[in-house]
Amino acid sequence: MRLRRIRLSRLSRLSTLVFLSTVSVISAQESWTQFKYDSRHSGDAADRSIGQNLGLRAAVPLTDKIFTAPVVDGGRVFVVDGSGVAFALDAKDGRLIWKQATPGGARNCNNVSSPAIIEGKLHFGTMAGSYFVLDAKDGSVVREIPVGEPIFSAPVIANGRVYFASLGSRVFALEPDGEIIWKWDYVKERFGFEGDRWSGTDWLAHKNGTARAGPAEQFHCARNLAAHGKSVIVPAGGKIAWLEDRGDRAELRGVNDYHHVTLGLSVAPGGEVLRQWHRLDNGGTIDILTLGADKEGKPKVVSKGFVAGTKTGWNSVGLLSFSSVSVRGRDVYRTRVQKGFGLARHSFDENITKPLDVASTISSAVLTKSHAVIGGLDGVLYCAPTVRGAERQTFRTAFGQSISAPVAVADGRVYFGCDDGYLYILESNASTPLPTKNLGLSEIRTPLASTKRDAKYDRFTSFENWSNTNSTSSQQDLRLPTKLRWIRRFHGTTKHFSTFGGGRMYTHTAEGQIFAVEQETGRLLWRVYYPGVHNCYTSPLYHDGTLLVPQAGFDSARIRKLDAATGKLLWEAPFQGSPSWNRQLPPVISGKLAIYGFGTGVYGERAPTVPGEKKLPWLFEHQNNASFPKSHRPLLNAYDLKTGKVTWSLDFSPFGSGGDEVGVCLLDGVVYYSTFFGHSPSIRRGRPGAKGLTAAIDPATGKIIWLTTKYWMNGGCTISAQDGRLYLGGYNPVGGTEGRHVWCLDAKDGSLIWRSDPLQGAIQVVTVGTRFVFAHAQYQRGYLIDKSSGKVLSMLKNRYKCTRFTLTEPFLIGANADLIDVSDPENMKLVSTGPGVDPSDCVGAVVSNGRLFYTGHGSGLQLSYSYGDEANDAP
Repeated sequence: MRLRRIRLSRLSRLSTLVFLSTVSVISAQESWTQFKYDSRHSGDAADRSIGQNLGLRAAVPLTDKIFTAPVVDGGRVFVVDGSGVAFALDAKDGRLIWKQATPGGARNCNNVSSPAIIEGKLHFGTMAGSYFVLDAKDGSVVREIPVGEPIFSAPVIANGRVYFASLGSRVFALEPDGEIIWKWDYVKERFGFEGDRWSGTDWLAHKNGTARAGPAEQFHCARNLAAHGKSVIVPAGGKIAWLEDRGDRAELRGVNDYHHVTLGLSVAPGGEVLRQWHRLDNGGTIDILTLGADKEGKPKVVSKGFVAGTKTGWNSVGLLSFSSVSVRGRDVYRTRVQKGFGLARHSFDENITKPLDVASTISSAVLTKSHAVIGGLDGVLYCAPTVRGAERQTFRTAFGQSISAPVAVADGRVYFGCDDGYLYILESNASTPLPTKNLGLSEIRTPLASTKRDAKYDRFTSFENWSNTNSTSSQQDLRLPTKLRWIRRFHGTTKHFSTFGGGRMYTHTAEGQIFAVEQETGRLLWRVYYPGVHNCYTSPLYHDGTLLVPQAGFDSARIRKLDAATGKLLWEAPFQGSPSWNRQLPPVISGKLAIYGFGTGVYGERAPTVPGEKKLPWLFEHQNNASFPKSHRPLLNAYDLKTGKVTWSLDFSPFGSGGDEVGVCLLDGVVYYSTFFGHSPSIRRGRPGAKGLTAAIDPATGKIIWLTTKYWMNGGCTISAQDGRLYLGGYNPVGGTEGRHVWCLDAKDGSLIWRSDPLQGAIQVVTVGTRFVFAHAQYQRGYLIDKSSGKVLSMLKNRYKCTRFTLTEPFLIGANADLIDVSDPENMKLVSTGPGVDPSDCVGAVVSNGRLFYTGHGSGLQLSYSYGDEANDAP
């Protein structure tokens, strides 16, 4: 008996050892359960390591581009692609275990809500307006929660619960199985708004029929919320809201006082919220916010300044960040879309900035034991050392397309998705060949279906047409009601209109990205990035299946021609200067030539100092800008459309220097050019006395037909034309007057037809309507001016800042897609306003192909609306 007991005991011990060994193997499988590792989105995974000599273990093709971060649990990796299809793959070799498509059809695209996993349940939101909980074992749907609007924010796991927010800032707390515990609505709580938050007419009614819905009414949660303890921190438009989870309800504890939009949010170990904000013109910092108390002990959001070294602005050599920072202790890791400064380490306590990697990126860093891992816009994964002795590693993906979301790291492997549609799995010494099959994701899947899809309805250039009338040359039939069709997010800023052609919408960001989306759905088709571009505010020009985009930075300036279907570079040609708010237009095209005006000279803080010259800031002020250096020469070049070679060039420096404020248009086969030289050039430089000029030019030869130095575009405005007339405006008082004016010239000889009543300004462009022209003055008024006499008919009643308005009669269209009825020019009336999705008024909406489109300047959001009869059929 004793022997038997001994044997049983030994057997029991052996079983125990086997069991423990099995448990040990299971527990060795590391998990990565949510976006950036934890609920604070710190990205700090100090317990994780990546091996040396990272190579490809597997590249798994999905159904669309991948904008979300994967999660890992139980030996599986889970990912959601752009079309809302969830995948479960073997974490070692990428073998497909299951996939689950979510409903919504073509509009369920651009999905950016990264999944989270808790207690065997996979959570994520979709662009089609539903939140899903799937069983991680087989992908079956455990629960679907319709919210009626897209979900951009990634779910957050904290307190044994899951929190998520819809785009309209409806916040939910869920049990792991998806059962709703509580809901909280920012729009109702803050504004008492009961209507459709995406309806311009409902917002107008909420504002008593007269006021605009502007920056104060921003409400969108387009970035990720975070959690720390019982606090849920929600980026709602320009505000940060602190919610306290009270078990069965949410309690609002505090809201900050700013109207700036949040581009990234994470929480430091001590509870400080680190917020990358932006409003306009590259301005922003990484703010440090905490929830404190006022004198009466009531909760109050307290600003503790900003992280040193993160301040940017219009006059800064540094560019914004578009992602949440990562945090380890008192160190802050920030990524940027900027050549040479893609990843840097900052400090809470010291004014120290240390560049760690040059890669330009829109993804956040993940911090392993020895590396900061980021994905580049060039399709390269970078592992930058954060400690002495670690080695830098890189991995180049198959097709060089962008990596936009953070990685996941588990068991020494690195997991990430890419714009090429592949999920990549890397591990030490792996050597699987790169995939060779291009998945064709730049192809249009949903063609434009509006009744005005013909090319004659394309808005192909900045101000509508070659004549820059900024009004529809074809009948777009814009009318109420409007209804939101789609909304999407991008990582960048713009200060000019998107353009259209071939069923696509094209956008150029100030930081050097160019991308195309389907007009019908907003689905991203392709994006390319050129490093070294700095605060470049120019639209792409669409022409005959190609794009022309002037891009400039401190070191170089290039006009680039791209294939509009793929983004492939066809040629590039040099120019000089800063195509920003002073020179907003892409080239105009006549025959086989692209014609573009610019000025030579030195720019910015990095420009070499020329003895005796005053350096011109990269973005200089329009008004009273008397500091053009001698090296400035006004040039007009004609580039061969096929090769990019200069066919002819005109140098207008015999008439004056300066000339970086340029406008060019085309009317009846003639090119019209106008430039501003600055104030009193003859007094300062001994040059001829002209302050600017306007000229008519034969586009085929470059021969000057006529030239006048009596009238010219006088800063911050281009030239427009219609029916044998030219229209000139600007910022500066010139011609012996204290006020600003619009000048109307005869296109035959440049003689004056009329000068308008005095204005406070005429910026961007003089818009040409059927019975009037429209001129806008920054921060002040907009004017309807009689076309026959120059008399002011009426002025805008609502204040707008530097808005680029457009005209699609009977509506003048402003920021946030505001519609102003101008059918009675003497009594303009606001008929639709908002929703207020952008903190800046700088850019208005446009109409193309029977749809209304709006690209925000500061928010990184793009929207499309149906109108009239088609609004009734919009999803």
